[in-house]
Amino acid sequence: MSLTLKTKIKPTALAIGLAALLPLSASAADADTEARIQQLEQQVRTLLEKLEAQNTALSQQLNQQQQQINEKVVPAKGAVIATTNGRSLSFKSVDDAYSFQVGGRLQADAAFYDADDNNFGDGTAIRRLFLDVRGTFAKDWNYRFQYDFARPGSSDSSARGIRDAWIQYTGFGAKRITVGSFKEPFGLEHLTSGLYTTFNERGVTDLFSPDRHLGVGLSSGGAHWSAAVGVFGERPEGDVASEGDEGWDLTGRFSYAPLAEPGNVVHLGVAGRYHKPEDSTNELSFSSRPESNITGVRLIDTGVVPGVDDFQALGLEAAGIFGPFSVQAEYVATRLNRGGALDDVDLSAWYAYASFFLTGESRAYKADEGIIDRTRVARPVGSGGIGAWEVALRYSNADLSDANIIGGELENLTLGLNWYVLDNLRFSANYIKVLDVDRPGSIYDGQDVDTLALRAQIDF
Repeated sequence: MSLTLKTKIKPTALAIGLAALLPLSASAADADTEARIQQLEQQVRTLLEKLEAQNTALSQQLNQQQQQINEKVVPAKGAVIATTNGRSLSFKSVDDAYSFQVGGRLQADAAFYDADDNNFGDGTAIRRLFLDVRGTFAKDWNYRFQYDFARPGSSDSSARGIRDAWIQYTGFGAKRITVGSFKEPFGLEHLTSGLYTTFNERGVTDLFSPDRHLGVGLSSGGAHWSAAVGVFGERPEGDVASEGDEGWDLTGRFSYAPLAEPGNVVHLGVAGRYHKPEDSTNELSFSSRPESNITGVRLIDTGVVPGVDDFQALGLEAAGIFGPFSVQAEYVATRLNRGGALDDVDLSAWYAYASFFLTGESRAYKADEGIIDRTRVARPVGSGGIGAWEVALRYSNADLSDANIIGGELENLTLGLNWYVLDNLRFSANYIKVLDVDRPGSIYDGQDVDTLALRAQIDF
C-alpha cells in the first residue's frame, strides 16, 4: 500500500518565503566577494614586494657595471694611461698634465762613387742613430732630449752626441719660449726633420745652416703663419777653454702660407742670421760634400777665411704642394764682413726641386711651424697595399768664390726614388750627378762624379 501526499503551495506563501531568504543570500555573496578582494590585494602586495626586490638587485647590478665602466673609461686619480699612434708608445697622466715618450731613429746608408781621378771611398755608414726622450710636466712645460750615437763626418768624439736638449714653456697660448740646445730658426729644409726630407741629404744651402746651438728662443704660429726668433751661443759639445770667448747668433724666421690645406699648400718664408765670432782668431770656413755624407771629400771649400768681424745671412724659401705634385726652392746669401784692408766676401747657394707621388699621396705641412711633416701612406704594405712611391729631381748650386777666396762653385743634379713602406719605414735611392766643379788650383777642379746613395730608415 502506498501513501501519496500532495501539498499545494499557494503563490502568496511562496513569495513570502523567497523574500525571507534574500537577505541571507546577499549576505553570503558579500562575504565571498570581500574574501576574494582581500586575496587579490594580498597577491598584488606579494607581486609588488617581488618586483621591488628584483629592482633592487637589478639596480645594484647596474651600479656595479657602471662602476666597472667608469674605472676603465675614467681611471682613478694618479693612474697612467698608455697610448700608441701606431709607431711609438706614450704614457700620460689622467689630467694630461704629465706625459713621457721614448723614441728613436735609425738611418743606414751606403754609397758608391764613379769618379775619374779621385777616390771618394765607396762604403757604408750609420747616418743617424738617435735616442729621443720627450714629454710634458705641469701641463705648461715641454722637454726633449736627443742623443745621436752615430754622427758621421768626424772622428772627434766631441762632434757626436747631444742634439736637441731643451725645456719649453707653453703657458702663453700659441707662444712658446724655448731654452737649451735646439735648431736656430733658419731655412725650410734645415728646420724640417731629416726623416721627412725628400732626398737623403739636404740641398747645398745647408752648408750655411747654423744647425743647433745653446740659446733662448721665442716662437709662435697660427693656421697660416709661423714666426721665431732667438739668441744663441755655441754648440753644447764645444770646449770653451780651448776656443776662447764664445761667438753668438741672432736669428729669426717668418713664414706665411696663403694656402694651407691638406694637399693644397703654398709656402713662403724669409730668414735672417747675424753671427758675431768672439774668439781671438775670427776665422770661419764653409765647405760642401757632393750631397752625400759617406765620403769625406769636400768638392768646394773656402778654407779658413781670416779677419771676419761678423757675417749676415739672408734666406728665402718657397714651396707648393698640389695633391701628389710638389715643388720647393731655397736661396741663401751670406756676406762676411772683414776688417782692415781685407775685402768683404759674398757667398751664396740655392736649390730647386720637384717631386711626384706615383701612388697619389701628398706631402704633409705644418703651417704653425712652417715645415714639412710626415708623409702618411694611404695603402701601407701588410694592409693590402704597396706603400707610397715618390720620384723627385733636384738641381743645386753653391758659389764659395769671391774676392781673394777661391772656394769653388759646385753644380749638382739629383734624381731620387722613395718607397714609404709604412708611415715610419722608408727606403730611398739617390743618383747624384756632379755637373761641374769650378775650383781653380784644386785637385777637384772639373771633377766628374756619379754617386749612387742608398738609405734604409725607421723611426718610432
